[in-house]
Amino acid sequence: MSRRAAVIGLDGAAWHLVDDMIENGVMPRLGALKKEGAAGVLTSTVPTYTPPAWTSAATGVNPGRHGVYGFVSGNAQSERQELMHAGKVRASTVWEMANAQGLSAGIFHLPLTFPARELDGWMVSGMMTPGYGERPPQGFTAPAELEAAIGSWTPNYAIDVSANWEKDWRDAALCTRILESLEQRKTVLTRLLEERPADVVFSVLESPDRMQHVYYRYMDPNDDMYYTPEARRLRPDIWTCFQAMDEIVGILDDYARTEGGVVVCSDHGFTAWEVSVHTNTLLERWGYLRFKPRARLMRTKLARAAVPFAKRILPAKVARQAKGATFAAIDWSRTKAFASPIPQQGLYVNLKGREPYGTVEPSELDAIKDDLVRRFEELVGPDGKPVVDRVYRSEEVFSGDALAGAPDVLPVLRDHRFEIDDEIFHTEPFTDLSHLPRGAHHPDGIVVVAGPGARAGAEVRARVLDVTPTLLYMAGAEVPEGLDGSVITDAFEDDFLTSHPVRTTDALTSEERDEESPYSAEEEALIEESLRGLGYL
Repeated sequence: MSRRAAVIGLDGAAWHLVDDMIENGVMPRLGALKKEGAAGVLTSTVPTYTPPAWTSAATGVNPGRHGVYGFVSGNAQSERQELMHAGKVRASTVWEMANAQGLSAGIFHLPLTFPARELDGWMVSGMMTPGYGERPPQGFTAPAELEAAIGSWTPNYAIDVSANWEKDWRDAALCTRILESLEQRKTVLTRLLEERPADVVFSVLESPDRMQHVYYRYMDPNDDMYYTPEARRLRPDIWTCFQAMDEIVGILDDYARTEGGVVVCSDHGFTAWEVSVHTNTLLERWGYLRFKPRARLMRTKLARAAVPFAKRILPAKVARQAKGATFAAIDWSRTKAFASPIPQQGLYVNLKGREPYGTVEPSELDAIKDDLVRRFEELVGPDGKPVVDRVYRSEEVFSGDALAGAPDVLPVLRDHRFEIDDEIFHTEPFTDLSHLPRGAHHPDGIVVVAGPGARAGAEVRARVLDVTPTLLYMAGAEVPEGLDGSVITDAFEDDFLTSHPVRTTDALTSEERDEESPYSAEEEALIEESLRGLGYL
């Protein structure tokens, strides 16, 4: 027997931030769900970034099977780094699994769902959809006629809200933009649930992530900046936005729990961003990366500032050209390893037969990876303390037939407060950012399971891979065999599990995808501008 079930996705939500707002009366609906259901930590993917994490949540498999590692495909050697989109996802999705069992699905602002695909139900695509406050493009809804309906319900519908951590922390303008977007979301989601009820709903609000990138230290009661005049001035506006998010939590809870249950989750958590680590600078010091002779002209303070300046100020095309020009200074013929794009949080070995300018023989790959792991494990920061918590080899975290694009080595740096980048020409490997209120991703997200059979007050620990199996189970559906994730059984009473055992079905074969880029040059530039504002490019 099918039941309603919904995912309430809060991008980047973390308990140490959310609990403070619950205690201060900002998020009563989420607080009630936490008390009534089972709650705990939801561990993100490696890397701890939106594209691989939400895609794993919506497919139940690791990035090695769905093929999404970041916001772009390719790396510094690629002639063109193509933006990721729905056609790049190589695994079956939760709505395909639901539809195959006769359940309808509603997908609301899940990242990497543009262009929206036809399904039994409806879809409004999420992050990586061009638009950003202007009239969204065709292709952001399924069925297609839903676009006109949304336009009549709320004109100039914002698919996403751009944030810029370089400047938005100074005032509450970002809060104003986000609040406007959330009011639109409430209107559209309410109409969709009333007029097009679906058995399974998967919704995501990106707003927590945007705000925490910008205002994090003003939101963390364990941080000294929480008590500064700036934080006290901005926090009422920040909390107003989270109150609006809580109202959407309530809308989804009211909808699903009349007949079923909800899973509240985040793709990752958050922490303070203290230091930027320049991986290519380290690789040059270790003899793994070399520059062309003329590149020493770029070793001036002015030249080093050119790329960050371009990223902040210049149009997307010019910024892209500026960064591309710096990568052209690398002597690939003498380079054995180089940094991945920022969201992949790793590095590539310059492998022959895989990279366009590969120099490393396949027989050398394991030895080089071992040496890079050792060097990172021995790395100390400016304070003389170790920088690295753990270093993963790709085979430790990825498995499957979609490994193309996966970094070879992925360092996890000091409780994620240190983040690696792919910039070059820095003379020192570390840049201190601790004087700013910015936040960075942390693997500890949140999860709440509430509804029939949920163990009230139980503490659980699960993985982002477990979201889809748990959602299907709560909807009374069967779970496809072979997923990497599983039902969060610790969240349910034993008697309920006995009377409602987890049932499995044959693994679903993925539908054929169109991998061609759906973006025009103008749309691509808009998306890149937004990603650059968050420090992702």
